[in-house]
Amino acid sequence: MRDIRLVFADGRQLAGADVYRYVMRRIWWTRPVAALADAPALRDVFDRAYRAFADSRLGISHACGLGPTATAPRSVFLTAAWRDLVMLNYDVDPAVLAPLVPAGISLDLWQGRALVSVVGFRFLATHVLGVAVPWHRNFDEVNLRFYVRREGDGGPVRRGVVFIRELVARPAITLLARLAYNEPYRTVPMRSTASEGGVSRRLTYEWRLGDRWHRLAASVTGTAAVPSPESEAAFVSQRHWGYSRRRDGGTFEYAVEHPPWRVWSADTPVLDADIAALWGPELVSPLARPPASAFVAEGSPVTVLRPRRLVAGVGAAPSPV
Repeated sequence: MRDIRLVFADGRQLAGADVYRYVMRRIWWTRPVAALADAPALRDVFDRAYRAFADSRLGISHACGLGPTATAPRSVFLTAAWRDLVMLNYDVDPAVLAPLVPAGISLDLWQGRALVSVVGFRFLATHVLGVAVPWHRNFDEVNLRFYVRREGDGGPVRRGVVFIRELVARPAITLLARLAYNEPYRTVPMRSTASEGGVSRRLTYEWRLGDRWHRLAASVTGTAAVPSPESEAAFVSQRHWGYSRRRDGGTFEYAVEHPPWRVWSADTPVLDADIAALWGPELVSPLARPPASAFVAEGSPVTVLRPRRLVAGVGAAPSPV
């Protein structure tokens, strides 16, 4: 693991320099240091100092005569950077989502509300099983997802997502995701734009379906910050597990490793799409309304681990359309 992580009892996580800030804020004699580390003028300096220390920690340990501790090997499927995530969030009747929840998992509600999110973002420097597939390193994705949780195993709650539909323009990504995870990927022509301008930046993701282009867009507003673990922005952005329904009716679980993202509030959000054709008629009403909230996340490098069978299947379930 590249960064230190702090996992809360409800499954939320902090990582890297934010763990040190969190701990220092709770020890009286380190609170002045925490205030300095969180000051706008010094935050980047503290983050760079942490990064330099973390990347050199094995060499420091070796110099001190400390050997590495054996750890269980991870089974990495994909590494990439996810950047410029536009996240539009909508209230949905839980009864609409209930049939889509995989076995052994339950809906995760935000203050009693079931949410779905339309998310557009950039995949960059993508490697699958350690290999950079030609013409498949940098591309866009737009997906519709909802939020779930898994309890048990004596550990913390695992907060994750289930995808209703994922759109990409790279056929190899669609094929691998369907084969390995049974995820509902679909290959369509896509394009994106990002205007320059810092706090006034506007992000647009488009995909072609039928005879027209569909669009997801939002503008950055305010200052980016790692959201409080109790906030709605953390609820939708700090998700470290994915779940999908296997073809035999069982459940796949896979880990998605990334630090907490800095998040901006989003202004003038737009979703211009054929909702029924993409996501089904039952979602037309909630997604035709203005979003309940909108965020733009900075993103980070991510690591997606291979799936494991969580629940044994009984009978056959239909493959994603």
